[in-house]
Amino acid sequence: MVEQLLQTNDAVLETSQSVKDTITELREAGYFAILVDRAPVFNKETLLHALYQSCVFPAYFGFNWDALEDTLKTDWLESSPTFKGYVLVFRNFAVLGERAENVSKTFLDIVRDAAKSRQEKGNAPLYVVCVKQ
Repeated sequence: MVEQLLQTNDAVLETSQSVKDTITELREAGYFAILVDRAPVFNKETLLHALYQSCVFPAYFGFNWDALEDTLKTDWLESSPTFKGYVLVFRNFAVLGERAENVSKTFLDIVRDAAKSRQEKGNAPLYVVCVKQ
């Protein structure tokens, strides 16, 4: 998985590797890797709450698209060690796409924009990894 991240030009990747193996490999390589959809994510509200909880977003997070983009553009884990990158892992991202296609597309657009901004500023990269089961 780490090699895949290093070789891609896109912030959104798919893998058939297990969630556990994906997260373990990324963490061992120095990435902040977290499973976002520990509970079902099927609309904007559940997505934003899952991101807030799993990614330990700041308490002032606004639960809207602008707040998400602003947060993803920063190193929001201020008291944590420096990471090589941030990887948001989804086990069932297809469910969001099936139930709320526009939400899914908007989220991925925000991730890509935030990843581009992070790259331009020289910050640690941002990725979303969707595990195919």
